[in-house]
Amino acid sequence: MIRTEISTWTRRVLDKGVLGIVPKENWKLEAYETYKTKLRAADFPCFFGQTGELRGEMIYTFIPQHSSEELVENMREFVGLLGTAEYERCSLIAFFEPDPGITDHRVFVDRFWQILQHLHDHDNQPFTDRMPDDPLWEFSFGGCEMFVVGSSPTYRQRGSRNLGPGIVLIFQPRILFIDPVTLAPIAPEVRHRIHKRMQAYDGMSIHPDIGFYGQPTNREWKQYALPDDNSPEVGTCPFRPHSREDDPWRRIGAIEPDPGKAAV
Repeated sequence: MIRTEISTWTRRVLDKGVLGIVPKENWKLEAYETYKTKLRAADFPCFFGQTGELRGEMIYTFIPQHSSEELVENMREFVGLLGTAEYERCSLIAFFEPDPGITDHRVFVDRFWQILQHLHDHDNQPFTDRMPDDPLWEFSFGGCEMFVVGSSPTYRQRGSRNLGPGIVLIFQPRILFIDPVTLAPIAPEVRHRIHKRMQAYDGMSIHPDIGFYGQPTNREWKQYALPDDNSPEVGTCPFRPHSREDDPWRRIGAIEPDPGKAAV
């Protein structure tokens, strides 16, 4: 039995849409302990994640096998919490129960995109004007754009993406990449510092698909579930967003403005 200190972190555990449920299952406690130990190591590359963990800016959810609806329910609650002052700078860490069937990295990548597609297909606000090939596209849920970090034990070379015995997905709202004081994007110099730390931690060069949001050649989706080597992504995005043109209300004109009426 993994024994972990039951402290303030358990107050930020989302379970079936309820915040503050103390996890009791061994796999959940082991998943959090492994994640915490890795993230708090001095040489871990992402000091934004380190700082967020130390400040209590992470919300956690634990997803048992064959319980994808729980992730949808908890994601809805998480997006709602982002609208409050206490949780407005939070990320969501989703720990998945270890699956002995996921031993090959390609299987993990496929599962990653299945998870995101399931979330999108059950989103109440799924429609978007942007497609994954747009440098400004980002995964969104409930109208909140999020960068998604896919971690898995199948990362054997890229250690910064291996956070425990099961899949771990980190949903980072895009607003976190904006300076809350200046309202400017976080400086590229800061990202370059993280990249240098990542190169030292992983013992390999930065993946060629790692870029900066908004740059014409950048595609966010390519950075979500990286290969375990430095092979560039040459295919198309497996994710299929619901286009704004698919919105039935838009098709019948229910949300189209009436040009004959003045705005009030």
